[in-house]
Amino acid sequence: MGDHVPSAAFKKKTFAAYDGEETSGPLTGLYLRLMDEQKQTWPTLRRAQAALRTNVDREIRCSGFIVRVQHNPGRIGSTLARVEEGTTDGRPCFLCPSNLPPEQRGILYRGSWMILPNPMPVFPFHSTVVHVRHQPQGISGNMGAFLGVVGDFGDGWVVLYNGPKCGASAPDHLHFQVIPAGLLPVEAEVRSPGRLAPFRTERGHALFRAAGLGRQAVVLVGDDPQGTAETFQDFLGALKEALSLPDEPMINIVGYRKGGHLVLVIFPRRKHRPDAFFRAGDDRTMLSPAVVEMAGVLVTPLETDFKGLDAHKVEALFDEVSLEGELLDRALKAMG
Repeated sequence: MGDHVPSAAFKKKTFAAYDGEETSGPLTGLYLRLMDEQKQTWPTLRRAQAALRTNVDREIRCSGFIVRVQHNPGRIGSTLARVEEGTTDGRPCFLCPSNLPPEQRGILYRGSWMILPNPMPVFPFHSTVVHVRHQPQGISGNMGAFLGVVGDFGDGWVVLYNGPKCGASAPDHLHFQVIPAGLLPVEAEVRSPGRLAPFRTERGHALFRAAGLGRQAVVLVGDDPQGTAETFQDFLGALKEALSLPDEPMINIVGYRKGGHLVLVIFPRRKHRPDAFFRAGDDRTMLSPAVVEMAGVLVTPLETDFKGLDAHKVEALFDEVSLEGELLDRALKAMG
């Protein structure tokens, strides 16, 4: 994880460095200090964090699961981001150091990443973990780094991944996200009795098929990062083969530590945005499902969508964007 040399521009953005050694101190301590400093020196972040306290949310009970709908006008830029192939060509990358806001600073993480406060947060203490090199978004070959972030932040935090074709607003620059634990409904739902059906157990790792969530989900529980990454890579390869894809399958991932285990909740997708996103007038729903939405928090920039969503619409949306069950079955059987 530490074999890349950050650019001079990223070094200028460094508030502190973390390399895993005792001299670095706990990562969470550094991160909380960074957030405190940034809220004092960066007015945009201070206003965005304060706005979260005034955002309203409500719960919708669906068939077997719940979601929370959040009215968050500040997220309209991410919701409307153009991410289709070719749309990022020629535009400045907003995750590269030369294009970051002047006040933004971060933690140089293990020499290869920068942990940066998110100026358009969905949650308090929401951050983006950005690779120091400009390279395409992709999880294949990077799950070890993802699990490293999970382990270094530890219990109490959740790490998120959006595939380049299903939620990443910067598909041209490799990044993850970090939020506090306990904010996503799926964290509790996958622990409820009878929710997980065991599929495969080996080498201290267990793969489960989640039931009753209204969308397809696979849960991987592992004891060590290397074995967990290898099992994930097996699943990703099987999914890619089942879908006959040359590139990474559309997936969103929630990762965290619980009870001494590494947990990955993986949402395979069939499409990024529902048809209603592209309609006009009153028929349009401005909701662009990424990992946060798939995990049970639907972020709506418009008040009309916040008020208009109901259980039927949520269930239809998940069914539309989630991978078909028979295709997921095919991938899981291929792993066996």
